[in-house]
Amino acid sequence: MSLLFAKRIVILGGISFVLSGCSVMHNISSAVGIKLPKKEVAQGSVEPNKNQGFNDETQQVFDIAEATYNRGDYRTAIGLYQRVFELNPDNPEPMLRIGAILNKKGEPLAAGQAYRQVLAVNPANLEGKRGLGLSFLARGQIDLAIEQFSEGLAIEKTPKLLNAMGVAYDKKGERQTAQKYYKEGLKIDKSNLTLQSNYGLSMSYEGRHDQALAVLYPLSKNPKATVQHRQILAMAYTLSGDLDAAEQTSRIDMDDADVAKRMRYFNSLVQAKSTGGTSQKANGNGEIISSSPVEKVDIYPLD
Repeated sequence: MSLLFAKRIVILGGISFVLSGCSVMHNISSAVGIKLPKKEVAQGSVEPNKNQGFNDETQQVFDIAEATYNRGDYRTAIGLYQRVFELNPDNPEPMLRIGAILNKKGEPLAAGQAYRQVLAVNPANLEGKRGLGLSFLARGQIDLAIEQFSEGLAIEKTPKLLNAMGVAYDKKGERQTAQKYYKEGLKIDKSNLTLQSNYGLSMSYEGRHDQALAVLYPLSKNPKATVQHRQILAMAYTLSGDLDAAEQTSRIDMDDADVAKRMRYFNSLVQAKSTGGTSQKANGNGEIISSSPVEKVDIYPLD
């Protein structure tokens, strides 16, 4: 295990992980405080395979890691996934889970390390390339992210990779290029809410407000729409200058305190636009660079 992971991953102390029988499985499940689970999947990580390619007892450790993640104990879950990987170093699945958790929890440097281990096992692993690209994106290394996404797209064009590439170009302020990737993704999956949302937001940043709202408003009414999708609509209203509609949309999912925080951010965007960036500057992603304490919102959904 690398020094980086030694610092970041919780390994359960006092437990032998040598898979030698059901008593070991009982010890592990008792240590993390759960019963041996039914099939559960770590939400927000890679899509599950029906057969992970582990033997029965290693699969049980993997299943406990999944259940531990779903319980919200991310550090213990990472330790369990790490142990599965050590026992099965040719199978990238547990390291994909670790990378996804670390990216989600805002630790892109550690996530990148996990995804590099995935790619060392399988250089053509699409989720490994996307995950490594997302870790670069979170660190502001957009060109390195684009390189990973491009390599993945050369293997297979998937909606998730096309969306990630679109977000990368939007963060560079290259709206037309970004929209090309979103539209290409929508040709594959026309009902993909994430691609639709990012396409609408990109048009909104470009100043095509009517077209953006024509996409984002009906999308927000979709039963599958999430808080993030509705907040993209609120951002689009803000960029169009309609702060009242932005506030009403935010109130669908937020309490008064959170709405107040979000509206401070939205007002800072409008102020930057109206002053031409003299008192505050907005970068190409619409985020404010200011000396005043304004909550920054990275609005693009990636999954």
